[in-house]
Amino acid sequence: MNSFLLEYVLSFITSQFNIKHQEMNIFAMVLLFLFFSVTLCYAEPEFSSRPTNVSLLLIQLTHEEEKGPVVLGPFGLWNLMAGISFGASSVTKRQINRAFKLSTDREKFNEQYKNLTNTLFPVNTSEVKAWNENYIFVDKEIRINTYFIEMLMNDYFALFTAMDFQDQTDAAHQASQIIKSNFPDSENVFSSEDFQDSSFIMSNVLWFEGSWSSLFNISHTKLELVNSFDGRTGSVSMMQMKAKVRSSHMEAMKATVTELPYGNDGKYCMLLLFPDPKVSMEEVYSNFDKVTFRDIFAKLQSDEEEFGLKEVEVKLPRFAKRSKLQLRTPLNRMGIFEAFERKYARFSHIAEDPYYIESIEHNVVVMVAETGTIAYATTPGMNRAYTTFRENKVMPPFTFFIIEKPTATVLFGGIF
Repeated sequence: MNSFLLEYVLSFITSQFNIKHQEMNIFAMVLLFLFFSVTLCYAEPEFSSRPTNVSLLLIQLTHEEEKGPVVLGPFGLWNLMAGISFGASSVTKRQINRAFKLSTDREKFNEQYKNLTNTLFPVNTSEVKAWNENYIFVDKEIRINTYFIEMLMNDYFALFTAMDFQDQTDAAHQASQIIKSNFPDSENVFSSEDFQDSSFIMSNVLWFEGSWSSLFNISHTKLELVNSFDGRTGSVSMMQMKAKVRSSHMEAMKATVTELPYGNDGKYCMLLLFPDPKVSMEEVYSNFDKVTFRDIFAKLQSDEEEFGLKEVEVKLPRFAKRSKLQLRTPLNRMGIFEAFERKYARFSHIAEDPYYIESIEHNVVVMVAETGTIAYATTPGMNRAYTTFRENKVMPPFTFFIIEKPTATVLFGGIF
C-alpha cells in the first residue's frame, strides 16, 4: 500500500465517520501497523521469518523517528523481547506477542528459538565471528520468580547475576565487566544512571565480525563526491573492486541488489540495495511489503544460472556509523503501549511486585572497511567502545543488511 493510497483511505474514513485529527493520527499508526503485520505474516511462513519481518518494520519505524540515517541490531531486540514476553501477562503480553510475532506456546517457541540460534551462531571461524548473549542483572534485595529466571537461563542461555543496585557506580562497573569478559571490545556498557530506580535489568549483546570473501584493495579507495538523502553534498572514501559477485537490478524493488559474502562458506553476507535514479530509499523500502529476502536471493540465483557469475564493479563507501536510540516511540507504533506504563504494565510472571519497562535503549556501532565489517549492538546500555572513530557526515542513499543466508535472518541493518 503506497502512501497516496493510504492517505486516500484515511481521508475517506475520516469523512465518513467524522474522526478527529488527533484520533486520526493514532488510527493511522494502528492501520499502518496492521497492514504491515498482515502483509509480512503471509510473506514467509518459516519461524526464521518472524525476527526478520520484525527487523524490517523496526528499522523503518526507527528511521522515520530519527529522520535520518540509522543502524540497528534488530535480532538482539527481537531476542530480548521474546524473553520478556514470557514474564508478561494479560494485555501487556498480547501486545508484545503481536508486535514481535511471538508464540504463546512457550515450549514450542523455545524449541524453535534454540534451533534458530544454534544455526545463526555456530562455532566461530577465523573469517567470521558472531555472538548473541543475554544477561540478567537483579538487585539482591528483591525477589524474582525462580521459574522465570530458570527459563531465561535454560532456554535463552542468559547469564544471571545478583548484585547491590544501591551502590549504582559499583553495579554499573560490575555489569560492564561481566559483559567485557565475553566481549573484550566492549567498554563501560552501563553507567550508574542505568541502575537508578531500577531493580531488574535484562540485557542483550549482539556481535558480528566478518572478513569479505573478496577483499577491497585499499589502494583503489578514492574520495568521491556524493549526494545524501537530504540533498547535502560531500566526499566519501569509496571502496572499489572488480569481482565475481552476485549483483542484479530488481525491478520489484526499484533498486540494484548486490550480495557481498563473508568468509569462505557463504553462510553470511551483506546485502546492499542501491535505489534507482530518482527513487527514494523510502520507496525502495516500501517494496518489502511484497518482496521477501528469499525472493531477492532467488533473483540473484536465477540471474547467475542464466548469465553466469560475471565480474562486476562494486562500489561501497567505507563508513562508520553509531546509533544511540530510545525505542519507545517505534515500539509504540508497533502496538506496544502498556509495557511502558507504570499503571497498566503487567509482568506478573516476573515477580509479584509491579514492574514496567522504563526505557529500551539500543546502542549500535557498524564499521565497514576494505577488509570486512564489525557490527556491535547492546540493549540496553550505551557502549563507550570505539569512541575515537569518525562518523561519515554524508553518505549516498542505500540500505544494507547483514544476513545469515540459509535462514534469511537479519542480524544487523541500516538505512542511509
